[in-house]
Amino acid sequence: MNEVLKVENLSHVYSPGTPFEKTAVRDVTFCAHKGEIIGLIGHTGSGKSTLIQHFNGLLKPTSGRVLINGEDIHQSREMTRGARFAVGLVFQYPEYQLFEETVRRDVAFGPHNMGLEQAEIDRRVEEAVRIVGLPPEVLESSPFELSGGQKRRVALAGVFAMEPEVLVLDEPMAGLDPVGREEVFRFIVAYQKKHGTTVIFVTHSMEDAARMAQRIVVMEKSRILMEGTPCEVFARAQELTRAGLDVPQVTRVLMRLRELGVDVPTDAYTVEQAVRLLQQKKEGRAC
Repeated sequence: MNEVLKVENLSHVYSPGTPFEKTAVRDVTFCAHKGEIIGLIGHTGSGKSTLIQHFNGLLKPTSGRVLINGEDIHQSREMTRGARFAVGLVFQYPEYQLFEETVRRDVAFGPHNMGLEQAEIDRRVEEAVRIVGLPPEVLESSPFELSGGQKRRVALAGVFAMEPEVLVLDEPMAGLDPVGREEVFRFIVAYQKKHGTTVIFVTHSMEDAARMAQRIVVMEKSRILMEGTPCEVFARAQELTRAGLDVPQVTRVLMRLRELGVDVPTDAYTVEQAVRLLQQKKEGRAC
């Protein structure tokens, strides 16, 4: 797999040399490969949000480097500017960042700043809006006339339209009801499959991490505590608990059943996996 994004020995200190000095990220080394979906989890204050703001140059490391396709994004202004387009960053509640008069202009803002031809901008805007499940007629509407869920879709479409190599999402499902969470999950997966984009998402939800991620990175006290496949990470339940985290709810249920003497497998971390493993158990097959 090709490395798209790499962080080398990155540290970030806020307000250095003052009484308010705080090290938010300490000596983190991390990489993401092309097409990979990574869940970044950790307790509040663990450094997740500070870390991801380095990926496209919004923050500059106090020490260490950020590389995109092997190039240091801070080696020149041109490289830093290019990083803003190569890495699309979606903050929590992105609907609050809408500002243009129409949906079309809002979604086109990023592609326009990339200097693309109008025909290519139009193609990207229309495709992005289609991916997030909005009808074409919404393009000429004001984003402020839309529902909260529709605004979230427009904000996502604005980043999708830039077609970044790396899509970084900070709590993409925050504040949504179950239907809204399912929709956003579906949009992200559809976009990733179509473009082969690397996706890194921050979440407090172990269920979202288990369901979406191919690899999970756990942060604690400004450092990376562990990383691995969901199965590898959630198998270390005691360490996660000490870090203020937990395993997915379905895993907790299976573990509790095992404690009560019920012979069930405990290595499932999504409902779908649990159903499959229990069915196999019922049919007498090896899990």
